[in-house]
Amino acid sequence: MINYFSVLFSKKFSSYSVGKKCIYSIKIAFIFYLAVSYIKLNNHKKFSLKSNVIEKASHNLNISNEEDFDYIINYHGEALEPEWIWATNISIVYTWVDGSDIDYAFIKSKYNGGNKQLTHRDRSSDELCYSIRSLKKYLPWHKGTIFIVTDNQIPYWLNTNNSQIKIINHDEIIPKYIKPTFDSSTIECFLDKIPNISEIFIYLNDDFFFNNYIHPSFFFTNINFYPKFYRGNKVIFNESQVKNPKKNQIYSKMAYTTNKIIKKYFDSNFIFYHILHCAYVCYRNYFEFFRQFFENELRFVFSYRFRSPYKPITIYLYQSLIYYWTKGNFTSSNDKHIRLYQSFKNDSISKYSCNIVPWHKLEKIVKYSFVNDDSVANFKRFRNFFKNNNILFYNLNDGYSKNISLYELTEYMMVRYPYNNSFEKEDYVNLEKKYLYKLNYINETLKINGQNYNYDIKYFKKMFFNTENLNYINEYISKRNEISFQYPKNEMSKREKDELNFLLNYDGKELESEWDWVKNISIVYIIENENKESDQLKYSLGTIEKYLPWFNGTIFVIISDKSEYLSLKKYEKRLKFIYPNDIIPKNFYSFYNKEIIELYLDKIPHITERFIYLNKYYYFKGMIHPNFFFNKEFFPKYPLSVPIREKSAKIKKDNIAFWNTNKLIEKYFGKNYINNYLLINGPIPLYRDLFEPVRKLYEKEINKTRHNYYNSSGLIPLYLVITYNIYGTDQIYYPNYVAGFGKIRKSSTPSLNINRTIEYYGFDIASQAIFQQKNIELFFSSKGKN
Repeated sequence: MINYFSVLFSKKFSSYSVGKKCIYSIKIAFIFYLAVSYIKLNNHKKFSLKSNVIEKASHNLNISNEEDFDYIINYHGEALEPEWIWATNISIVYTWVDGSDIDYAFIKSKYNGGNKQLTHRDRSSDELCYSIRSLKKYLPWHKGTIFIVTDNQIPYWLNTNNSQIKIINHDEIIPKYIKPTFDSSTIECFLDKIPNISEIFIYLNDDFFFNNYIHPSFFFTNINFYPKFYRGNKVIFNESQVKNPKKNQIYSKMAYTTNKIIKKYFDSNFIFYHILHCAYVCYRNYFEFFRQFFENELRFVFSYRFRSPYKPITIYLYQSLIYYWTKGNFTSSNDKHIRLYQSFKNDSISKYSCNIVPWHKLEKIVKYSFVNDDSVANFKRFRNFFKNNNILFYNLNDGYSKNISLYELTEYMMVRYPYNNSFEKEDYVNLEKKYLYKLNYINETLKINGQNYNYDIKYFKKMFFNTENLNYINEYISKRNEISFQYPKNEMSKREKDELNFLLNYDGKELESEWDWVKNISIVYIIENENKESDQLKYSLGTIEKYLPWFNGTIFVIISDKSEYLSLKKYEKRLKFIYPNDIIPKNFYSFYNKEIIELYLDKIPHITERFIYLNKYYYFKGMIHPNFFFNKEFFPKYPLSVPIREKSAKIKKDNIAFWNTNKLIEKYFGKNYINNYLLINGPIPLYRDLFEPVRKLYEKEINKTRHNYYNSSGLIPLYLVITYNIYGTDQIYYPNYVAGFGKIRKSSTPSLNINRTIEYYGFDIASQAIFQQKNIELFFSSKGKN
């Protein structure tokens, strides 16, 4: 360009012809245009960069120095510098579950409608084993304890004699009645309760993997050693999509909820950036403050035992609290929050802080990934992890459904992390070695120590996912399952076996002392057609006398005409006859039926806090222990079927009363929150004090539909009471808070009987293995229709 301008102003230019002058002038103009465009573009970039900096500064994003990342990438496992020695003893925590375990599946099924089907979120493909291998390989400096937090499970491959790895059961850290939980959002809120955990610790999921050597500065800043919180791309929420109930975007909805909470308490201009699936650094001492600060928000997290789109991302809230609290920045005017801040601002905790690291500095070293049913895509992901040494950390979310994808994942893990350690049982290690050496790619090119891989694409394709190798993997998994007793078929859980064995072997002997309360429990019958049903009731009462030898309570019989029951004089001391008008309101006097009466059973004078409701055609056939009606925690065991899967049109046609009742429950508790159970024949144990809250909750609907009790289109009162217990009360905050996210959120707080002695209204569901018709006939039979 300089040459052109020198010609333009020289004598030489004047000697050019007109045509040549024009050509030169055009060229100079074009060059000038390019120069101006470059200056504008550069200024635009500077302005954009400045805008980004302003935006990030306005949201207090502390950016780590570029030199940190250069150093991190060039770390090769050498000894740590003296200033980093402290990091060698920090704790590392994994949360893990094996959903294929039949005992775990049984407990979980109680809360998800009897469904024992394995889901990808709790399926175990030994990822934890390989994750720990990657940790041991690529964090050679780490000497601290590795905690595995789980629900009374131990990985079958784990050598429990290894002192560096400790199993922590949920019972040890999660408060009673918050457990059992099947949501990691709840579990991670109590990690500080792990005995002897370090003040600063690293929290990992079992599908997190290290891909190269990791220096502690990956987790902490070089100055003051503050934790680094990794953030992904900026999120712009589409409220119409997020709020659309038909859109099953759980993470997006959770992010939206989280964003609203942060704006409410900390920064009204907050911009949400995705939290990366990466190692989470935690301050132990902040968890209690976190639970206190977000007490209202965490009630729903803890009260609902599964993942939900209406929950916040708890680890994101925890990190946000650390960031804003340590700087004294929050907009909440909540008096409690202000008092909390004043109480703790001078504590040693005020010395803490954090750095939020944006995505543009991480995209080369941290990868979000997953395994699905696309073998080509899986192959490309795995090859990239092998080949790219700059990737330090990645995750592999489980999104597959086919067995072949499991084989592909297992093959990759075996080859990528063959460094077995002392934390694994010897027989599993030997089995894996045997099959590892059978695979086609174990040769001079691919060495067992994980080095010197040939990354040629043609060779790599031969190496992975060929039919012979996958057949070996299938065989390996089968052998592994055999020695670990994995995936039992058509078996009851240990709890079910023990319970059935206990019930079958009860011979009528004196009850254990903890069951003394049940001796005086009430039993209730409702008789509609006295002249036809007195004999049925007599036979039913006879079986109670014979097969419930411990029972000394009162039997309440609700009838219209006592004269029909002179033949029951034998049971007179036990029986107490109740007339419907003694318990139902006056506005029901002119018309009522069995369903209306059921709605007011708690009004029976002197009825016990727990009672048993029977039909007159129920006859016991063998000795009955109270455990048949109540579990070991004395929660009622409801006779419910597994949820129906039929189409709504068929349900509405065949059982309009159930349809109406279920739609009402959905409105109050949330459609995605409930399971469509059906009541089946069987004694129904009930809580007296839940009837009044149910009547109050559904008062308008009950009054609107009461005229329908003459036909089958009305509501099912006992189903309303049972489901109120299942969905609303079986959580630690009741009665001050009723769980659910439907209309219940706008309902008034329930008032309970002031004379109650029951503190927690839990529930159980009678085991299908025990309560199926073929098994229940061992205990009682029913001759009639419900």
